[in-house]
Amino acid sequence: MNNTLLGKDELSLYDYVKLRNIILDIFKLFKYLKRTDDKISIPKITCDYRVRYEQFIPVKTSVVENCVLKNLMLETRLENKRRQLLSKVTLALRKLNDLEMQVFDLTFYKCVSEDEILDAVNYGKDKVREIRKSACIKFVSALGLDYMCFK
Repeated sequence: MNNTLLGKDELSLYDYVKLRNIILDIFKLFKYLKRTDDKISIPKITCDYRVRYEQFIPVKTSVVENCVLKNLMLETRLENKRRQLLSKVTLALRKLNDLEMQVFDLTFYKCVSEDEILDAVNYGKDKVREIRKSACIKFVSALGLDYMCFK
């Protein structure tokens, strides 16, 4: 696992809004899956910033073939497709270092404000934004969707 944040050069190549929108679509899918099946297991980030997914299955590639939310919703009705997609998300989350994982967890899983994130990680606003963008790039890149996020 690469334990460092991405450099400013690499961060500047990506549009954060596009990255965030892809991740928000994935979390909308999580909400849809929870609404349609309350027993479904979603990849979780533990309090010690490890990724847990109880139904993990080995996948050949972590690339998500299609990120159109409507298509993903239809595909995930099949249990095997759902497990495969969530396993890919698990692999993507495991690419993040602890600090990125913490900021990603607070931002997308817990949906807390930027001020609360600043208090939790004890870094300035610019550094937290770098950490969040680095986490988003690593996550979206691991899913093979980063080509849609270049500036």
